[in-house]
Amino acid sequence: PCVSGGLPKPTNVTFLSINMKNILQWNPPEGLQGIEVTYTVQYFIYGQKKWLNKSECSNISRTYCDLSAETSDYEHQYYAKVKAIWEANCSKWAETGRFYPFLETQIGPPEVALTTEEKSISIVLTAPEKWKRNPEDSSVSMQQIYSNLKYNVSICNTKSNRMVSTKWNGMYNIRTTFHS
Repeated sequence: PCVSGGLPKPTNVTFLSINMKNILQWNPPEGLQGIEVTYTVQYFIYGQKKWLNKSECSNISRTYCDLSAETSDYEHQYYAKVKAIWEANCSKWAETGRFYPFLETQIGPPEVALTTEEKSISIVLTAPEKWKRNPEDSSVSMQQIYSNLKYNVSICNTKSNRMVSTKWNGMYNIRTTFHS
């Protein structure tokens, strides 16, 4: 138990999400340089009734908390909050806006494999995988989640200064032939 409001709140509390790996991050409260503040995090599943604790993010000194497992159902929406604690003082909770992983995750770059021949190049792009809880879990491509995922691919032939551009949707490989 601590005296709520005895410290300023953490600031800029937000989710950073890449390929459904959902990290809550925040900035320390302003004006507390040199004080060893700790933080406690809770999260909320939209439509449920109560805030839940993340035990690995209770009384931590770092300014982030991995909530990927707790927010892994990307079709649900979530909130999270964090408070600062120092001795018997704590801040009020600083809360995120509503977080919807399906719309807010960033999709990372594809893996790129090139095969060249005398006058052609084959490009194989592989969409990144969705974050998974355990390494032994089966992989899910971000392409499976976002069936309309497309990459813009541009190839420049430096000899002829010719540019070829195409969209790649994960369903086929790109093969282009350059004429001398």
